Amino acid sequence: MAELISAGKRADVESIDDSRWPDPWRGWRVWDGLPDGTCDALAETGSVLNAEIYDSDGARLTAVSHPSGRWMTYLNFERVLSHLVLPPAPFDADGNELTGNALDEQNAAYRSEVAQVRQRLLATVPMGLAAAQRASAWAYESGLTPAAVDELQLVFDGTEPFAEELFYRLLDRLGMPQAS
Repeated sequence: MAELISAGKRADVESIDDSRWPDPWRGWRVWDGLPDGTCDALAETGSVLNAEIYDSDGARLTAVSHPSGRWMTYLNFERVLSHLVLPPAPFDADGNELTGNALDEQNAAYRSEVAQVRQRLLATVPMGLAAAQRASAWAYESGLTPAAVDELQLVFDGTEPFAEELFYRLLDRLGMPQAS
């Protein structure tokens, strides 16, 4: 993994307890995010499931397997939106605190932008049942035996205070083997 991180982008990479993952599976924690194309490069040797965790609020999942290729979805989707559309600072261009109508207008514009992003993603990214079906196909293509699609859907529709909990539940439901 470390050799795939380009020289132009610094990333702190550490292996996650290799004893947890039986061959050929590996877990990695990448603190600064993966450079573009890393999942595809890793997929040249096998299936990849990447979770980009947003401050434990939610996660963007990217999965690559053959022959289905690459797809992505979210865990704790509603909580991810505040990371995709950052809320504005409550100040004007001169640094003065906004109040009254100006603050109301700014908040309304922000809510509108979040709604547009939500609508666009819900229209283009598999969520819920569609994500569960894609995840099931990914698992089978990866040599795993996943839980039933409705059990996978419960994970994709679930909400947890920590997205990591959903991700590890997903790994379990996908049939990810645990080392003995």
